[in-house]
Amino acid sequence: MEDESHPCIRLEKKDLYMFLARLMEESPECHAPSDQFNKTGIVICESDKVHKIVAMSFSTSGLHAVQQIIRCLPSSLRNSTVFLSRKPCTTCTTFLIQGSVSSVYYWPVAPEKKGDDSVVKEDVQQADHMFLRSHISSSVLLPITSFETVKMIAKKILCRRQPNRNSEFLHYQPEKIDYSLFNIHICKDTCVKRMENALRCYNFLLECSQLEKKPEEDVHRHALQLCYFLAARSSDPHRGVGCVLYSQDGYFFGAGYNGYPIGILYANLPLAGRKQQTAGFAKREVVVHAEANVLLYRSKPKIEESDVLYCTKPPCCDCRNLLKNVKVKTIHCVKESFKQCEEGHLDDLKKNFDYHEWEQCETQLTAVSSDSKDNGGAEGRNDEGPPVPHLKKEDLCIFLALHMENSPSESQTRPSESQTLYCKTGIVICEASKPKRIIALGCSTEELHAVPKVLLRFPNALKGCEVYMSRMPCNSCAKFLVQAQVSQVYYWPNLEIKMAEDRSRHDLIQHTNAIFTESYVVAAVYVPTIDNQRKMQILNSNQRAPSDDDLVQITSVFDGKIGANILKYFNLEHLKENQLEQYKENLTTAKNCFKTLASCKDEEIIILEEKESAVKNNPKYTYALQLCDLLASRSDNNNGVGTVIYKEDNIVALGYSGYPKGAMNSLFCRKADVDFDQHAIVCAEANAIIMSSERDLCNAELITTRKPCHDCLKLIRAKNIAKVIWPLRDRNQSRGLTEDHSEGPSVAAADGEPA
Repeated sequence: MEDESHPCIRLEKKDLYMFLARLMEESPECHAPSDQFNKTGIVICESDKVHKIVAMSFSTSGLHAVQQIIRCLPSSLRNSTVFLSRKPCTTCTTFLIQGSVSSVYYWPVAPEKKGDDSVVKEDVQQADHMFLRSHISSSVLLPITSFETVKMIAKKILCRRQPNRNSEFLHYQPEKIDYSLFNIHICKDTCVKRMENALRCYNFLLECSQLEKKPEEDVHRHALQLCYFLAARSSDPHRGVGCVLYSQDGYFFGAGYNGYPIGILYANLPLAGRKQQTAGFAKREVVVHAEANVLLYRSKPKIEESDVLYCTKPPCCDCRNLLKNVKVKTIHCVKESFKQCEEGHLDDLKKNFDYHEWEQCETQLTAVSSDSKDNGGAEGRNDEGPPVPHLKKEDLCIFLALHMENSPSESQTRPSESQTLYCKTGIVICEASKPKRIIALGCSTEELHAVPKVLLRFPNALKGCEVYMSRMPCNSCAKFLVQAQVSQVYYWPNLEIKMAEDRSRHDLIQHTNAIFTESYVVAAVYVPTIDNQRKMQILNSNQRAPSDDDLVQITSVFDGKIGANILKYFNLEHLKENQLEQYKENLTTAKNCFKTLASCKDEEIIILEEKESAVKNNPKYTYALQLCDLLASRSDNNNGVGTVIYKEDNIVALGYSGYPKGAMNSLFCRKADVDFDQHAIVCAEANAIIMSSERDLCNAELITTRKPCHDCLKLIRAKNIAKVIWPLRDRNQSRGLTEDHSEGPSVAAADGEPA
């Protein structure tokens, strides 16, 4: 279990939006448009990296939820992602298509259309056909956040708990829902279990946000409940705060929560302390408050006198000034349980605003409900939920960059330490937007640093990309990265430059930091933060004997004595003694996990060339298979597969097995050790070919961790790939391979026989 103060304990963003859409339907102002439709809640957010909430609303008498948003904010739907509490009817589907949305997600409960089964089914089918013809994705989305995580979140947002069983939504019986209406057939049992988990999580968070009732003020109570759900997404490690802006026209035009700035890797920022510390700086200096976020991201520029701001705690002095500046008049917030640290603060709020405070119910937060489900029955334990990849995408990229230093093709020309001022460095470049396609990998050579080597292969193609490096880049590389207009640079805590004189090194590192800072490029040290669950997952994933004979020893500047300058180089001066020890532990864990994933050596690799079979103990293929093992750790399925494609000694494509990009994993599940939904898995070989940065793969070599299936061999032949190589391993099994004697690429057979 993760530490309660760890910032990673928060709701997934899409889970949050589905809960909010559901909660919008609970509003006392929400009504069914007519007798033929159910009432519906809606949340609209942008489809970019931030996914900021544009608006939240609900259906009213005479207007559907979608129509209500379009009436209030006519252009809010363009290129947006829409979350609905029910599957939309044909009327709403028409408006969504005309509004040019990008995708639509909904709960698998009774659709918006109401009436006889035949009428509802016909309406649902028509809506599906309209979405298909318009190329807009629409699908069920069930929150996947675990109940244990939600219980820890509730403590962070400082909620108390009051039993509430009045929600109509909580009386749904998942096993009795007609899942055929949502195109769910073969995975109905999985959907039922995911629905039960989602209902428990939603119910728990709703109960946690109960406030003392005030006559005729149910609207305010509902708005504050929304704030508590938003607070569950906060990345502040100690206190979650949520905030919304409400228009009297019947919609919310701003939503925010406190947390670290966008794009910042908060693992390398201070996690504790509200006041300035003697050494370094405190969390307060870097965390953005919920009130500031809601003002920055509101969709209506001008705030009117009738608009209301809701928040889970009283605004601080700085936020109070911001609110005054944009002319907010009315504030509703939850009363703090402890005394305000600033004298007269409450008086200032009452003086400058129409200020209202709400009391929480007195019942204290309890860990679990009394029903049998909360006691963790056998059924709940067997449902493991969607497969969790061993590594996050960012962790995978930094591990790949570290492993590029082991490249045998580059080590042959590696200069001796006495002949160079620089260390060998690996680099990985990927797109910033999802699915973060990896564009290029590279390593420094005797003639070129890693950065110019990759940039020369892909001129004018890296604008806005993310860069991961095995060391902090030198001045020259920093300038190249800025000129290539990359967006972010992350590096392992080590230095590319190697000089005897500390003063000279200090000056050059300062110059590198200045280049990034003055160019507005985010550059920061990055150490994977691997929790205990993923750590055990990784350490148990490799059943073969590890061998690090050919591996470059992974080091960092924290291996030796740490001086003040070292922390300054990497902007880690804020780390106090206990935090520094934790940071070192994270480094050690990351090193061990990397070694487990990448250090195995396959002794027997057989390559079939024309009609002659020969055993090749080639370091190039050993290294490539280690890369494949790293990639396989990112797979969605249990038996992950990784694939690398070489052309002219350059890595031109990478891939790993998993569900289609952008697909919701809510309905994909594993039970015990049995894989479900294998039909939905895209093979690693197919992903590598589809995502290849090189269009022409003629005469390329494909290396993969398992024998390709029949369909993948067809793709390989179509791309004229010359060789296919895989190792001899105990777990090596064919994935649907059938006899095919047609001409094609040479392949490596694990057992030495032609495939």
